[in-house]
Amino acid sequence: MTFSPASPAAETPRKRFRLAPFGLYTRFILVAYLRNFAIIASVLLSVALTIDLWPQMDAVVNAGGHSPARNLLVFCLLRIPGLMAPLMPFTTFLAVWLTEMAHTRSGERLFVANAGRSPLKSLCPVVLLGLLVGPGTFVLDGCLGPAAITEQMREHIGRDAQRLDRNQSSDTVWIEGSKGLISTRIAYGPPAVLHDLSFYRFDPNFQLVEIDMAPTARYDRASGLWHLIKPSTWSGDAFSPTQVTPLPDAEITRDLGIFPLWLSVYGIEVQYLPIHTLRILARHGGEGYDAAPYKTRLAFLYAAFVLPGIMALLAYVLSAALIPYTVTANRAAKVLAWGYGAHATGRVCVLLGQTGVIPAWLAGGFVPCAGLAVVAYTLWKTEHAD
Repeated sequence: MTFSPASPAAETPRKRFRLAPFGLYTRFILVAYLRNFAIIASVLLSVALTIDLWPQMDAVVNAGGHSPARNLLVFCLLRIPGLMAPLMPFTTFLAVWLTEMAHTRSGERLFVANAGRSPLKSLCPVVLLGLLVGPGTFVLDGCLGPAAITEQMREHIGRDAQRLDRNQSSDTVWIEGSKGLISTRIAYGPPAVLHDLSFYRFDPNFQLVEIDMAPTARYDRASGLWHLIKPSTWSGDAFSPTQVTPLPDAEITRDLGIFPLWLSVYGIEVQYLPIHTLRILARHGGEGYDAAPYKTRLAFLYAAFVLPGIMALLAYVLSAALIPYTVTANRAAKVLAWGYGAHATGRVCVLLGQTGVIPAWLAGGFVPCAGLAVVAYTLWKTEHAD
């Protein structure tokens, strides 16, 4: 008896994998992600609002002569962007992590794996989640946050509104400008006006050579100089007699080496400033201030577009690698530790970038790039596992 080889036409055709970005599996998983995201965000926001509101309850309910209920509602709504925006990437991680653990326990992951869908072929729901949450985080943090604090200041609700009140002049502050040392009180404006100004100018050997004093100084945008009204000028050095020249009916102009816009936002934290202000301040470092905090803030705002998506990918691929078919406390804790480590590293990078220890681009890009590298390596290792 002889056997002839089967003809090519008799072979079973091999099915090819086709991407279905909005298929049944994608819709089912994405809805689960979003549901857990909403639950976790609600819990975290409730805790954060309670911690934030409790110490300033009296200041909130008694603000502006409005009813306490109205003040509480307005305050809570205005605080949502500032409290929730920094937690959005980690919330995304937790939502994916909890969803994947639930699917592993129910056996759905095993069913999907037996159907021939590897982790690499199951990324569509995670990617779509990142595309939804990333831009939302940017809008919440970069647009709604500054707008909310501005409205809070207008309403005079809460401690931040009272502390950042722009209608009152500052206490006496000392500023190291590019042209000398300045002691003054700031009327924020805008435009900012300086009161009780003392300007100390030094020579290249750091010897004091001139002191200009004036009750008021105003900035002239056309010339880029400050007009000192009714000034008194001291000039001299260590080897010549002191000369004091009061000019009560005149004005003198000086380049104080400080940027007027920065004076208008003096004392306001970088997370409360709108994007266009951040961009301007990031270009004028050295004119009375360090630009590193503003550059770092911009870098993190731009990173917010992709960071939630990368955190979601990190949660998914680590769950697929460490808890593929059964959930143990040890392995689930390892996945959670990776997510919290990424979140904590991001906070550390903020501090290092704002203090100038590392460049702003590195501070904003380190966690997204490192997370993406971990995702790529884990996927490669999972796809090539025996």
